[in-house]
Amino acid sequence: MTVLEMETVLKMPVERRILWVEDVWDSIRPGANQIPVPESHKKELDLRFEKYQANPSALLTERQLKESVASRR
Repeated sequence: MTVLEMETVLKMPVERRILWVEDVWDSIRPGANQIPVPESHKKELDLRFEKYQANPSALLTERQLKESVASRR
């Protein structure tokens, strides 16, 4: 995308930009399964799942998560 094209996009109303992003995402989605997942990401997911299985009650509630995120600001 050129700078000129990006400037055009940024001049669109927010609602239109959201629809534009959805269109872009929809064009990417069919090929998303062709993107390789790095081994480091797979290992991290495995570690997180093992941690969850070891102590499922340690998950934060939605409220706790929101408070945690808000306290970082």
